[in-house]
Amino acid sequence: MMLSGLAVGWRFTDGWVSFLGGVLILLFFSYAFSWVMTLLGIIVPTPEVINNASFMILFPLTFISNAFVQTDDLPRALEIFANWNPISALVQAARELFGNTGSAPTPDTWPMQNSVITVLAGSILLMAIFIPLSVNRFRQASSR
Repeated sequence: MMLSGLAVGWRFTDGWVSFLGGVLILLFFSYAFSWVMTLLGIIVPTPEVINNASFMILFPLTFISNAFVQTDDLPRALEIFANWNPISALVQAARELFGNTGSAPTPDTWPMQNSVITVLAGSILLMAIFIPLSVNRFRQASSR
């Protein structure tokens, strides 16, 4: 995806260290979130159901975030949700680390002001919850 982005004009502007930090934070969050999807995949009855089940989780998290619009353009209830949404923190952290914040103001909420810390803490929390649940559920399923 980054090669595609480079082909259409995306650039990182804060140097290689920040670029690598951005890549690492995206990978770390993806790994942590994959454990949520792992548990979901173990719970659902058929592989086909995982597509619909994952869509029900990913759709609201992605579209009610700052990924596509500034949160201050959203209705108040959605703005509050978007500013505390983990995907918004991930998007903000990636923008900051890649040096692509643009002229949009950073919302005045703790997760947006401390996006890197929010993503790291949230990822660790996701893994602390969903790795044991996934492993336990897998053991139960495989012992049948």
